[in-house]
Amino acid sequence: MKTALMYSLIGLILAAMPVTAPAAKSGQQMPVDPRALMEDRSAETPGSGDLRKPDTTSDPAAREDFDKGYRLYKRKKYRKACGYLFRFISRQTPDDTDYEWAEFFFGISLKKLGYSHAAIDILTHLVTRKPNQKIVRYSLELFEQALRTLPVEHEALINRVLCDQEYGFLEGTVADFVNYHQGLFDWEHGFFHWGDQHFRQITPDTHYYYQYLYQKALLALYRDQLTEATVLLRQILRSDKAMRQLKDEARKTLARLLYEQQKFEEADFMYAQIRRSILQQAENLLERAWAEYRLGNLEKAMGLLYAFEAPSFRDAFKPEYFILKSFIYKDVCHYDKALSVIEEFKSRYGVALDMIYSRQAAGDNHALMLYLLNKKQIQRTWQFLELLEREKAECDRFKDKDLRSHLEKLYDLQIQQSRNRLRQQIESEYEKLANGLLQYEENAHLMEYEIGLDMYKRVYEAHYREDAQKQKTSDSTKRAVFPFQGEFWNDELADYQVTLPNKCQEIEEWDIFFE
Repeated sequence: MKTALMYSLIGLILAAMPVTAPAAKSGQQMPVDPRALMEDRSAETPGSGDLRKPDTTSDPAAREDFDKGYRLYKRKKYRKACGYLFRFISRQTPDDTDYEWAEFFFGISLKKLGYSHAAIDILTHLVTRKPNQKIVRYSLELFEQALRTLPVEHEALINRVLCDQEYGFLEGTVADFVNYHQGLFDWEHGFFHWGDQHFRQITPDTHYYYQYLYQKALLALYRDQLTEATVLLRQILRSDKAMRQLKDEARKTLARLLYEQQKFEEADFMYAQIRRSILQQAENLLERAWAEYRLGNLEKAMGLLYAFEAPSFRDAFKPEYFILKSFIYKDVCHYDKALSVIEEFKSRYGVALDMIYSRQAAGDNHALMLYLLNKKQIQRTWQFLELLEREKAECDRFKDKDLRSHLEKLYDLQIQQSRNRLRQQIESEYEKLANGLLQYEENAHLMEYEIGLDMYKRVYEAHYREDAQKQKTSDSTKRAVFPFQGEFWNDELADYQVTLPNKCQEIEEWDIFFE
């Protein structure tokens, strides 16, 4: 049922039809209480250390709205506070003394209520106008938390807020956060000297320092500086401060590097250290199986491949699995099984290939869509859309008609933009994926030819080999059932052992056709 609903929503996105938002609620807790920034509603003026009192010439009704909104905020009545603060913002101009504070507490109230996108949008506009430093510092702390924990609009937030402003007054984690993203932005646009200046300001032995080292390792790989990349990756793995997810990325990158250097045993060891969840292990298991195959450990490689028969990997898009499995069977002369694996490939991806050849829409190709929706960028946009829909549905809880209308328009605009972005991402990635699958299909046909060639060649050599020995083996059809001993099936995925006898010295029934 869930899969059917997912495909229905994909179809809506690709067809650019109106969004139907489910009723739900989403929210995260703030790191600190923003009331600590201002015990009363007086605010520091930008560029000055003096405190100013509210402008007594302001509209008294608007001033009363601010006072009520702030008092309600302090009492944690955030929904009621939003109505008064929004009305104050609507009546006043940004040069009002308390305007920036009203926007600030309006944004924080929305965040407390679970409207993360609306809160970030309001605070983003506020920060770009460069209000007092207290507001900027707290807002940036919120952005840092949101980028780590929520599927927010990364590009707009990073490009507009972090990389288009100067924040020389920051310190600690938030300063490292800003310097990391500003340095990365400069590197991505070819300004390596400026990027290095930002990276040098990051505090050593911190989360963002190791994020920087990983990006530096990737740049070294791009420049073919393999020794430097290896040193940087191993430095990350030795640290106790680097996050587990970053360490897993470093292990995977280092394992691939070692594999390319034909250091297969080291690569296999590095793959075995990755501690990702079971659903994220498919790629690592396949790459580890290739390493074992190159080491000549065919039974170990086949054991790793058998893990793909687990239910958790049923929807994994790994056509390379069939190619490697047929290679292993061919190498030990299990030609019937090697050919049956090729047939499995055709059965698994035949429908998807037919849809590619007939130029059907990406959204209808379910086998490929399941894979596409798990790609990092597409998954992030998809999750962001789900968050937007949940939060928009909650806007009905505001009794203030003007506030509700304002928020719904804000969400509608972002939903439309995100849907367009998701459609573009899917179309771009689908083309790459389709071309890759066509290449695997060509490899499968080539494998069929090579298997047939090997069958003929083996029979030819067997007839002229002296002292040929015939070995009779039979495949066991029995299944072993073991009682539960405290371990689950996925604890043993990388330890499956397969007995794979070499049949290259045997005579098969089909050999007679070559005589």
